[in-house]
Amino acid sequence: MNNVQGAFFSYKNFRQSLHHQPVSPRVWKGAELTDLRQTLEASDVDIVALAHDKSIEGCEVTPGMAVAMQWLKPGVVLNGHSHSWWHLFIIQSGSGALTLGDADEVNVNTGDVLLVPAWTRHGFVNTSTTEPLAMLNMSNMPQMALLSNFADSHGLITLQP
Repeated sequence: MNNVQGAFFSYKNFRQSLHHQPVSPRVWKGAELTDLRQTLEASDVDIVALAHDKSIEGCEVTPGMAVAMQWLKPGVVLNGHSHSWWHLFIIQSGSGALTLGDADEVNVNTGDVLLVPAWTRHGFVNTSTTEPLAMLNMSNMPQMALLSNFADSHGLITLQP
């Protein structure tokens, strides 16, 4: 067996190494988001993550938290699923139905704010025939990824839009 040598750090230095770099202010312009969305390949669900820079690491908008815009085309169903991170959805436009756990569907409309705790089964249906259901989607997915906590009770979860 190989003998692997480790290293020692003072507790003070260890604690300092856990601090994130300061978050810089950012502005994401709606027109740019609209232009980007129009260039995406056609799909039933479009998700665009906000990022600080052109790197996947930049998608952690603030320590442990991600923010994305999500659109469901008219009539599209996003099947129920659960995972280890929470969501906070803010409906930007459109209308639909949300399923939470075993509860009945809840109608959602522009301006509604939806909290989905971790491990709560949830899904959406865009009930409109003409307008996408647009949602601002905040989550602690980066925090859960850091903890390698992307498993559910049936094994590893498959991340899908």
